[in-house]
Amino acid sequence: MSERLILRRGGAEVSLLPQLGGAVGGFSVGRRDIMRPTPGDATDPLETACFPLVPYANRIAGGRFTFAGTSHVLLSSHPVFPYPIHGLGWVKPWAAAEQGGASAVLACSHAADEHWPWDWSATQRFDLADDALRISLELVNTSDEAMPAGLGLHPYFVRNPDDVLQFEAAGLWEGDETFIPVRRLPADALGDFAAGAVPSPRSLTDNCYFGWTGTARWGDGIALEARGSSFLHVFAPPGEDFVCLEPTSQMPDALNRPDFAAAGGTVLAPGATQVLELEISVRG
Repeated sequence: MSERLILRRGGAEVSLLPQLGGAVGGFSVGRRDIMRPTPGDATDPLETACFPLVPYANRIAGGRFTFAGTSHVLLSSHPVFPYPIHGLGWVKPWAAAEQGGASAVLACSHAADEHWPWDWSATQRFDLADDALRISLELVNTSDEAMPAGLGLHPYFVRNPDDVLQFEAAGLWEGDETFIPVRRLPADALGDFAAGAVPSPRSLTDNCYFGWTGTARWGDGIALEARGSSFLHVFAPPGEDFVCLEPTSQMPDALNRPDFAAAGGTVLAPGATQVLELEISVRG
């Protein structure tokens, strides 16, 4: 069983799993689970409540891309997937760099290899309030050359059949059979989420919304506010008791888009940093 760090403040509690991808094990307020709780015997970050996406977010088509005139081929980041996905932070062990009663900092580092050909380090800071959890994910390019970068968080929120999702975005990307974005659609193509809608319980939703305003509301009084993110990836598989609302700084396969910057891509000079923040607050 992975080591758990427990943070508490008032009626709020969050558990952290440093060795299991620096993941969140659970987040509750007043004994109400806000994120799905992680089983005590979990060994896979896919079983957790939330994990970090670093140094890139979501899929890279075929594990191939070209950056600064050099072509790269990456190995898969997880045995379940035939291609690199979600970055590397979620499959690496993290260490507790700081810990207090209601706050903690986890740290992780990477040396260039066949999974990612640049050195980097990352931290996650967790701050718990009486009715909110704040997560700050920071990436530092520790290599001696420029590095493409992207960040995200992958929270699994408890889902009830009639829970309504509300957010505003400019549009969404429709994916191919491997969920690589291929076509832009209007933001309301899968439901009028600007007004508030229930994600389809009968079909898979796995889409990236672009031009996201950075705020969203979910279910009974749950509010999200993100900074450093203009994309929201919504993953709502039918028949499951969770929905993933993933703030990301880039769209899937950003490294292979004709305009890397427009796809949310960032280039970090040696020593430069990128930050993404998410606050999850609970009312009622």
